[in-house]
Amino acid sequence: MEVKQTVSNLVEQPLHAEGYELADVVVSRYKTATTIRLFVYGANGVTIEACARLSKMVGEVIDGTELFPNGYTLEVSSPGLDRPLSTLRDYKYRVGETVRIDFVDQARKRLTAEIVSVGDDRVEFRVNDEVIGIDLAEIKQAKIVF
Repeated sequence: MEVKQTVSNLVEQPLHAEGYELADVVVSRYKTATTIRLFVYGANGVTIEACARLSKMVGEVIDGTELFPNGYTLEVSSPGLDRPLSTLRDYKYRVGETVRIDFVDQARKRLTAEIVSVGDDRVEFRVNDEVIGIDLAEIKQAKIVF
């Protein structure tokens, strides 16, 4: 199993128990140094204090394994506004935001729309006064418009 997936499996439930959802895991290695970056969503946002608390909790979970025998550096933060949206979970936490959408089909014109709702494998957007549904599989990525 891939290290990223293993870390996700280890930390998802403890984060959920604390009221947070895992947005993404990035594991990077340089020589013998490993850095684990966890990006989390919270219903009321993600504070610095929450990141510190979650980091301590997740660190204890990871330390209970033999996954990183040479040690690791752990960073916990919110995904940030400039991170591309790619999963249904990303869209769920951004309902009401305006995004610029790039499609998998490059012949399809880029679209700017407001996220209205998220369903099973589909996101609804408001374009002008019309609500349209787009399957997640059709979206290459979306970014928040500031």
